[in-house]
Amino acid sequence: MPHKLFVWLQRIRGVEREYSATRLAVDRLVATIQHDATILGELRVRDIRHTSERLEGTFVIRLFAEFETGLRLFWPTARGTDPPSRTRDLLDGLAATRRIPHNVLARVHAVREYRNSLVHEREEPTVPIPIAESRSHLCQYFSRLPPEW
Repeated sequence: MPHKLFVWLQRIRGVEREYSATRLAVDRLVATIQHDATILGELRVRDIRHTSERLEGTFVIRLFAEFETGLRLFWPTARGTDPPSRTRDLLDGLAATRRIPHNVLARVHAVREYRNSLVHEREEPTVPIPIAESRSHLCQYFSRLPPEW
C-alpha cells in the first residue's frame, strides 16, 4: 500500500483539530458545572478539572504517536530494514538519510522529550510545548519525506 506525505500530514493536523474540539467541549462543561454540578452523575468536579488541566498533554502524546507511526512505516523504504525500536534512533536515522537540518531535528527531539515526560511521569522538569507548536515541529520534519513511498 503506497503512502502519501499529504495524507500523513493531514492525519497529524487532524489530531490537533480533535484537540481543539475536545478543548471546546471540556471548557463548556467546566462552565456548565459551575452552575449545576449535578449533571456529572458519579463524576466529580475535580475529575473534570484534572481532565481540563491534562488535556493538551494527552493530545501531544497522540500527536507524537501519529507522527511516529508514519515514520516507522517510511523507514523500510528509506533504509531497507526494520525500524529501530528506540524513537531517538528512528529520528536520527531518518534525519541523516533525508538530510533533515539539525535545528528541525532538535525541535522534534524536544517534542519527543516532552512526550516522554508526560508518558513516563519523569522527575526531571521538561519544558511544555503547546500542541500547535508541537504539530508545527513534527510537520516540518515530516515534510522532508518524499511525496509518496
